[in-house]
Amino acid sequence: MKNKFWTYLNKKGYYVILLLCILTVIGTTTFITNHNMHILNKINEQNSIDLDEEFGDYDLENVGTINAYQNDLDITTEDIEGAGSVIAENSDTNQSPENNEDKSIETKKEEIEQDIIVVSSNKNNEDTEREKQETEEEAKEVEETFSFNENTAIIWPISGQIVMDYSSDKLIFDKTLEQYRVHPAICIKPSEDTNVKAVARGKVEMIKNDPETGITVILNHGDGWRTIYGQLQKNVSVKQNDIVEQGQIIGEIGSPTKYSILLGEHVYFQVTKDNKPVNPKELLNNKN
Repeated sequence: MKNKFWTYLNKKGYYVILLLCILTVIGTTTFITNHNMHILNKINEQNSIDLDEEFGDYDLENVGTINAYQNDLDITTEDIEGAGSVIAENSDTNQSPENNEDKSIETKKEEIEQDIIVVSSNKNNEDTEREKQETEEEAKEVEETFSFNENTAIIWPISGQIVMDYSSDKLIFDKTLEQYRVHPAICIKPSEDTNVKAVARGKVEMIKNDPETGITVILNHGDGWRTIYGQLQKNVSVKQNDIVEQGQIIGEIGSPTKYSILLGEHVYFQVTKDNKPVNPKELLNNKN
């Protein structure tokens, strides 16, 4: 009988212990929840605001009163027309600073437009004067147009001996280069005077330093004719666009370049027609 009792207790004891555990958990949870609610209520009481104390005790208006206020806010057509007439009268009698400023801007604009007209008029006068000067210069250039042809007589650029002749159809020996070649000009060694003269009236078209012919002056005689003077000294007597007369000194003979050094001091003289070489001696033989 004793063994059966203990066996019964062993079977039921598990459930008893489980029940006690459940009751313990429920009790603990209830206690914690109540404790937390108590703390939360205290926090709410501390943070609560009494609206009457904070803002005063206000009575709420009824709906009828609110509608009355709304009716007072309505604007009639008469009110709008009356307000417009008042504004118009004020605008006519008392001008605002903005209107004064607008008028000032308009005045300045008119002054600027007048200045533009004056400047434009002056510019037109300047353009007219410039056009007049250009026309006069063009007329002057027409007057200075040169006439030159194969029958024109020219003078020798310098007195002396031809040390290398013109040759366009056969080869001649160049002792400086030590080879036979054509030669488009004549090289004249001065006898006494070393001043080089213009062979005819013309315009200085170019002054250049050429590797072969050294300091070189090119005269344009019109109608496609040009004369070329090389192996001159650096300080020539003319400048570009100068008009030179026949016999006028254009420079002095200088030292020859390495391409013709064995010829000694000389003037390189060439005549071209439309940039093609012409035998200078044919023109030199023409009679005035």
